[in-house]
Amino acid sequence: MRVTSENLIRNESVAKEFLIGTGILRAVQPCILCGSTRVASASRGRSRCSDCGFTWGLRRGSIIENTHITYLQFIRMIRMFADDISPDEAVAQLHMESAMVNRIYRRIRLAIIDGQAIPEPDLSTEGNILQHHTGSRADPVVFGIRIHAESIEIERYETPFPDLIIQMEIPWSIRSTVLFIDACEKQYQGLIAYYPDRCNQETVIYTPKNRGTWPPLTVFWRFAQTSWSRHRYLERSQIPDFIQELAIRYNHRHSDMFHVIIGKISQYDYTDRQVAGARKGTVLSLATGAEES
Repeated sequence: MRVTSENLIRNESVAKEFLIGTGILRAVQPCILCGSTRVASASRGRSRCSDCGFTWGLRRGSIIENTHITYLQFIRMIRMFADDISPDEAVAQLHMESAMVNRIYRRIRLAIIDGQAIPEPDLSTEGNILQHHTGSRADPVVFGIRIHAESIEIERYETPFPDLIIQMEIPWSIRSTVLFIDACEKQYQGLIAYYPDRCNQETVIYTPKNRGTWPPLTVFWRFAQTSWSRHRYLERSQIPDFIQELAIRYNHRHSDMFHVIIGKISQYDYTDRQVAGARKGTVLSLATGAEES
């Protein structure tokens, strides 16, 4: 079923069947306590292990585990995320609590960047290659961009020198912003850089004096600035993941992101009671008794 803004699912039971059909909700799962596959249906759509008696709801092991949002609300949030609607605007449209919308947005973002997420910068002075040698403040966090045909790849750039922004003689007036740098060099066609201890979320495209005459990232910079303008209150700690999200959005800009997201979420690994919305490898402690549906 192709879900667009025009034919968005408007019925809770249809929304539930849609999520089961796409694999986001799994109707049949092995028992988490004993691993048995002898599972039978219980009341209110729950499942019960025939060997140990453990019961669980349909949301167990899914991206909406431990939430009370409806299936319809979740699908609408995916549609809004796909349309790059900011969390604040989603709160206003859905009439939901800000904390819950941000929580689901965070989970969706981590699901779609699975395998590409970059650790947040370490601001400690010990053993950090990006830390300023004087210890007076943190050096910029830098991401390198490579372009391949019409797609891009972004990765963390571990700078070999203390401070790339000072090295490039970037003016003081724009150093607190998020910088899109047209750096046509052998390794990368562009850089995204920012100081982690600043809070200004404005973006500025900067062209170093020694840059070549060919600006290969012109289209991406325009795309990134438009998207970034919708998330003006994004915290610095969330920027690494948001940058990876930007790359995915750009590489799928000719597709409907809704179905890209659905595919990513359905394949994301929430097994072993992993916290929905935490990075892979983060595991919840095993709870006894029944879970909420």
